Amino acid sequence: MEPSVAGLTSKLEPRRGPVKVQLNTWVLASTEARLKWLVKDRQFTVTSVVDVALQELLDRYDVPAADPDGRIGER
Repeated sequence: MEPSVAGLTSKLEPRRGPVKVQLNTWVLASTEARLKWLVKDRQFTVTSVVDVALQELLDRYDVPAADPDGRIGER
């Protein structure tokens, strides 16, 4: 496995412990098709893929980290 794929795979490993909340949204049919392909081909879960993708986007925009209970402290 190439390094970039290995790093992504480790991020997509099941996580135990943190509080999870339900997130309902709509995506383009093409996005759903690609997500389903990834989940099936790499044996990931939709939850882990969406969580990693959102975390990477939030990090890119310097959104402050939240504690395990979902609270963001003062900046």
